[in-house]
Amino acid sequence: MVFSNYGKQAVAWAIGSDISNNNVQAIAIGSGSGTALVTDVTLLNEVKKTVITGSPDFDTARKVSFQADFNSITMSGIILTEFGLFVSGPSLVGSTWQRESFGSLVFDGTNELQIVSIIDVL
Repeated sequence: MVFSNYGKQAVAWAIGSDISNNNVQAIAIGSGSGTALVTDVTLLNEVKKTVITGSPDFDTARKVSFQADFNSITMSGIILTEFGLFVSGPSLVGSTWQRESFGSLVFDGTNELQIVSIIDVL
């Protein structure tokens, strides 16, 4: 069976649209280290979660991107090692759509952070 380009595009639209409140709504940042598991519902050490800035971007076929902005006050003193996409907003624990980990980035109060996360339906 072939999964058509239209089917892939429809999945991208569904990921970024409000279907039964299961769409991506928030991006969280954290300072955890360790192995991420497919059963995780949070980051390993979540520091801050914020709602998605603006609407999802569907400008590229079969892709949806989400953006969140964190100001320098929020980022001050954070050692960033992970971020992820979530169903729920800042005050709720939600299901993790995606988690990314990387080497540590230290924020000293003079830097802002903008995360753009792209889900590519292949």
